[in-house]
Amino acid sequence: MTEFLWRAIQDQRTNINIKQSINQPLIEIMKKKKDEDFKQAKFEVINKLTSDQSRYIALACEKGASSWLSALPLEQYGFALNKQEFVDAIALRYNFAIPGRSETCVCGEINTQDHSLICKKGGFVSIRHNTVRDATASLLEKVAYGVETEPHLLPVGNRTLPSGSNISDGARLDVAARGFWTPLDKAFFDIRVLHPGAMSNNNKSLEKMYSDHEKEKKRMYNSRVIQIEHGQFTPLVFSTTGGMAKECSCFLKKLSEKLSHKTNQKYSDTVNFVRRRIRIELLKTCLIAIRGHRGRFYQRPINVEELDLNLISDQH
Repeated sequence: MTEFLWRAIQDQRTNINIKQSINQPLIEIMKKKKDEDFKQAKFEVINKLTSDQSRYIALACEKGASSWLSALPLEQYGFALNKQEFVDAIALRYNFAIPGRSETCVCGEINTQDHSLICKKGGFVSIRHNTVRDATASLLEKVAYGVETEPHLLPVGNRTLPSGSNISDGARLDVAARGFWTPLDKAFFDIRVLHPGAMSNNNKSLEKMYSDHEKEKKRMYNSRVIQIEHGQFTPLVFSTTGGMAKECSCFLKKLSEKLSHKTNQKYSDTVNFVRRRIRIELLKTCLIAIRGHRGRFYQRPINVEELDLNLISDQH
């Protein structure tokens, strides 16, 4: 690769054509060999791990899952973590034990890290979902119009939809926007944040795990949106570890492409920012759930009559 340069040094040349010195075919060969060596080394390391350890490594290797580690801690973008949050985030990434947590959850279950991320006590699962929903809507507002959250779907009426479709009159999706996929048309998005450590997901491959959740969302809403709303439906399936399903990945790429065009910035920078924004929102809500308080703040209800509020004395 450096033959042209060392010959130039030997010959004591004073002028060098840089373009001639670049052996592009050889560079491509070296890159390919380096990638193959890396994959082989990765394969050998993973084979030495337990099934649980290799699964967590696979989750950490998903596109966008590690983007929070390379983010500058800028508070104005919400990218800053305090010391405890950063240490807990590393522990979550590799399934290390997190000290200082109670052994039993208020719901009676053993308070493992997996349980903390799926327990519905305290409302942390809803907070996670709503945070991702709001972040998605905020980004959509930059490139689409008519963006709304929790839009009601039109009644089905006498129409017949496929088995498994949600036909309730009060059905709502998470986000709707016009002009995203095609001009003027209304696009609907429904968000799900799954946890790979949940019992329903733990024994599935990553591909099947994401695929099953996507299919469930599409079975419930796709036909209704197409036939009743005459719109487009996209399930946005994320995981607590930062990964995402195929259709969600396509959505983020399209969103980044539109943002890049509108802001006149490089696509690579834009897509990195979008992935990082969603990833850190997910991470923060997971950290809140890990150490969040799920019980009461007091032992018994306060008896107002025991307090001197100058109310009882005024009545006498």
